Amino acid sequence: MHQRFDLTTLTPAGYKAMLGVHSYVQGSGLDLGLLELVKIRVSQLNACAFCLAMHVPLARQHGVSEMQLHLLAAWREAPVFDARVRAALEWAEALTHLEGEVPDAIYAQAAEQFAPKELADLSFAVAEINAWNRLMVASRTPPQA
Repeated sequence: MHQRFDLTTLTPAGYKAMLGVHSYVQGSGLDLGLLELVKIRVSQLNACAFCLAMHVPLARQHGVSEMQLHLLAAWREAPVFDARVRAALEWAEALTHLEGEVPDAIYAQAAEQFAPKELADLSFAVAEINAWNRLMVASRTPPQA
């Protein structure tokens, strides 16, 4: 697979704007391991090899276990995720597969685990990784070794 175009050189202002969102999300106070699990799951759904190659090692650095990484694609059946992580993953999947609205039951589950600002920040994290996935897939940016 050959890269179609390089976002960093063709659209430096757009790339910088995306990095600004990334900086906000990383500094939001949400657990970085949780954020990495969300980013990996969304990247799995969007089939973004670039982002998967980036976020799996970062997840390890932020304390995500090998078992969690191996079972993430089947998180609903895996007992290694607590209620907070499950709520975050359900929220992330609902926002990624947006079909008109996020169901009230999914919102209620997330609202039980996250304060309103945390849920807003989690929503920014989901929006950010979805945007990165779309940009990397569209440009066919290959995973970094």
